[in-house]
Amino acid sequence: MYYIGISAYYHESSVFLTDNKGTNCFLKEESFSRIKGDKNFPHRCLKFLIDKFDLKNENIKFISFYEKPFKNWWEIFYYSIKKPYKNRDFLVNHLKNFNKGSIFFYTDINKLIKISKNKIIYSSHHLSHCLYGLSVVKDISNYVYITCDGVGEGETMSVYTINNDYKIKKIWTNFYPNSIGLFYSSITDYLGFEINEGESKVMSLSSYGKPIYENEFKKIFDVDSFTINMDYFEFQKNIRRSFSKELCNLLGKPYLNINKEKNFKKYADIASSAQLILELTMKNLIKKAIILSGRRKIILTGGVALNCKMIYSLSKRDFFDELIVPPSPGDSGSAIGAANFAVLNDLKTETLSFDTLFLGPQKNFINKKENKMNFFSKINLTNDFINETTNMLIQGNIIASYYESNEVGPRALGNTSIFCDASNIDAVNNLNLDLKKRNHFEPLAPIILIEDFEKYFQIKKSIIKNLEWMGTLCDAKKELYNKYKSIIHIDGTCRTQIVKDKNSITYKLLKSLKTKGSDILVNTSFNISKDPIVFDIYDVYVNMRRMNIKYVLMDDGLYEAKNI
Repeated sequence: MYYIGISAYYHESSVFLTDNKGTNCFLKEESFSRIKGDKNFPHRCLKFLIDKFDLKNENIKFISFYEKPFKNWWEIFYYSIKKPYKNRDFLVNHLKNFNKGSIFFYTDINKLIKISKNKIIYSSHHLSHCLYGLSVVKDISNYVYITCDGVGEGETMSVYTINNDYKIKKIWTNFYPNSIGLFYSSITDYLGFEINEGESKVMSLSSYGKPIYENEFKKIFDVDSFTINMDYFEFQKNIRRSFSKELCNLLGKPYLNINKEKNFKKYADIASSAQLILELTMKNLIKKAIILSGRRKIILTGGVALNCKMIYSLSKRDFFDELIVPPSPGDSGSAIGAANFAVLNDLKTETLSFDTLFLGPQKNFINKKENKMNFFSKINLTNDFINETTNMLIQGNIIASYYESNEVGPRALGNTSIFCDASNIDAVNNLNLDLKKRNHFEPLAPIILIEDFEKYFQIKKSIIKNLEWMGTLCDAKKELYNKYKSIIHIDGTCRTQIVKDKNSITYKLLKSLKTKGSDILVNTSFNISKDPIVFDIYDVYVNMRRMNIKYVLMDDGLYEAKNI
């Protein structure tokens, strides 16, 4: 019997299937539609699962949606009608899209699979985030669970405790429009980046500036009471932009082109100031959660938790024992939380727990075997294709990876990545600026064996777990500057990933690289700018040709893309 969790309609639609006995499959709709951050009902994901697992009413225990549809719609509607004239455009758009929202979840499901109505259950938005975080720890009663995002069902911050008997208690909540997530997204919009996509760029940009607008921003968002001054924002009434003329009067005109803009330093200072407000707010939120719960170990979820610079900065303050952000803390990961809700709803004293980051399908589960040879030629001359691959990396080649199971979360963790030798400055610059088309202020991430980490990096033990999935930054030691300067951000940090699994191809690749004189690879996601990470063999071929990448490492060898 399968449990299925679904997140859809707002951000990054996804589906997670499990039988709670070892069968797990996580999918994002964007993988099939090739629309980055696709928020539509995930019918392609479900069709894939129906086909692969022969899904029908008889073998499905529960399908769980990650929030309560009407409650989420109503909370935004209720806020908008308080001032209908001022919020007119937003209100009209909200009503116009009524039939495209989650209220029609059961109808959308039944278009694909006829399922008994009593098998459809609904979690709540922040609880789904929380229950996803539950799956990455064993001693669940030692943690306090914090969710912080833009908004979900009218909530913007929530604090939970969970006991060993799985009794869940919400002990504090903050409500819309008082949202640090929407504050940061509005600054993202002001700086010319796309909301729900560009926040990481603001984070990177912030390291080039100083928080000289701290006092101004503290008047806009109170970091102690978690309240927002709506005079500076329009996310509640304007469907085209989220900031108001008042913010422009305060900061000046919005960005034109940050890469070429003569006021680059000014915009970096704005980003730095917004980043500081975020960090101060989260510091106070975590302290509040510790006081209310009596627990000093934190699980942090919600889209705000994706800010890995914040996690790093908070650890420097030494006021908690541990802080873990699971690999996919945003809405897509809530499909796993929703499935956890279904398991708990059924079994009462049992939930999901994972020892792997790779909950997506195996590559041979996605593709028909014969398709690979239509697009690729096997080029390894011996059976030791790992050794041959590392030889090519040392020679300056950029090599894609497409093997084993797909990662969970927005960051490629080796299995669908693009690698180059981190000591080769030309290769690093070529990968970052030419192939990936990233901004000059966005650094690439290093990947290293766990046993070599302390040779080059240092980090507080309270956040070290997050290194397994690039969930935080760490400090570069002077030894890193000697050979790997190109991967160090301007503030002396790196978003490092450590590899522990000795059976994985990624571990074997790094182990082989060491014998050639290099300890570190650059690891970036296997996709071109603004596209989702590759999913099937067709995506692999198209992305390689678009980025002019010749070689890809797969489960059984090194391949070259054909000219077809």
